[in-house]
Amino acid sequence: MVISGFGRWFGLLGLLAIVGGCGDDGEPTTSFGTSATTTTTTGGTTTSAGTTTGDETSGTSGGGSGTSGSTGEPVGVCGDGEVNVSGEECDEGDANADDGACTSQCKAAVCGDSLVQAGVEECDDGNDVDTDECTSACTLAACGDGYLQIGEECDDGNNDPSDTCTDTCMNAVCGDGIVQDGVEGCDDGNDVDDDGCSNTCALASCGDGIVQMGEECDDGNDVDTDECTSMCQTAKCGDGIAQDGVEECDDGNAVDTDACTNACKAATCGDGIVQEGVEECDDGNDVNTDACVSMCKAASCGDGYVQMDVEQCDDGNMNNNDGCTNECKTGCGGALLDPGNGIKGCWYTAQALNQSCTQVCANHGGVDLPALQHSGNAIGKYFWPNKANGSNWVSIECSSTDNNTNWGANNGAPDVNFTHSACYVNCACKN
Repeated sequence: MVISGFGRWFGLLGLLAIVGGCGDDGEPTTSFGTSATTTTTTGGTTTSAGTTTGDETSGTSGGGSGTSGSTGEPVGVCGDGEVNVSGEECDEGDANADDGACTSQCKAAVCGDSLVQAGVEECDDGNDVDTDECTSACTLAACGDGYLQIGEECDDGNNDPSDTCTDTCMNAVCGDGIVQDGVEGCDDGNDVDDDGCSNTCALASCGDGIVQMGEECDDGNDVDTDECTSMCQTAKCGDGIAQDGVEECDDGNAVDTDACTNACKAATCGDGIVQEGVEECDDGNDVNTDACVSMCKAASCGDGYVQMDVEQCDDGNMNNNDGCTNECKTGCGGALLDPGNGIKGCWYTAQALNQSCTQVCANHGGVDLPALQHSGNAIGKYFWPNKANGSNWVSIECSSTDNNTNWGANNGAPDVNFTHSACYVNCACKN
């Protein structure tokens, strides 16, 4: 390859010699022509036969060989396989190519020379602009190359989808379906607010104000005493939380006999529920003459309340000689009657005319003044049912013989010494 290249250059130089003539010193440097004449360059002998003697390089013009103009060195060309001409960076001979490592112009292929080197470059647009279709590194523009291209919102040079720039080169936003690290708790890519991931890309939690699956309510606060508890359950009696303005108490159990009933009411005497360890009874009323008195105590002799059909009397003391025994019996030899004043007394009618109540009660513990003071003739009608019904007269009932009438008491202070020759006085005694 080198020899043939040299021949080409030699023929070209011969033509130049014919046209150009002598060199600078007037001596022929090289003579070429179409004849067979041979000329020596320096110090040689030329013969007509075209042979040259001496120690210099000779050639035959017809053969197309040549020498350098002054030194005798061969002159190379791009493509001869040797880097020997000023301006060549490389020369791979027939392998020179615009898509190879050495171009057809004998230049070393570099990014930016507008030639795409096969297997090395993806593109080469001859500029150092990074934001067009071919980067300054001669790679095709792509999301993730770190350069912001047309159509990209961002490009951070990585393929991490969870930072501020996704792996599709879009700015990370809530709703893109990608959870942004340190910013979003979730991202399900939809606008459904109650599916476990809210529309603000926060994981569903009790107190976020959104009723999620499994929650009965969510009022967005941590107040336990309103209608929705801090566990996102609807407030109700028995949940252990006293709801403001609704429940008096809430002990979270189904025990009705403790201090808080199953209706979330504070236990009280009269609520109909016997509070364990506190009440003896609770009949839900305020009647004091039944088996449970108003203080939720079981009725008993000595409590001051006469239990109907059980006690004859109950004066609330332990005096056995005051007309009401300690067994709540009157010891009454007369009639136990209420004359209309609400007091049951031990009543007697005089055994003779012209007797006073002091005389009648002399053997019955004395006069019972509270029971004696009343209005009407109920006692006279009890003892003397066949006498006429009279009006109220004096402070003591009188069942008369002269007109056969039961005269009533006038509710005045009883005159225990009142007597009348025609009256059987009716008196309340202590026993």
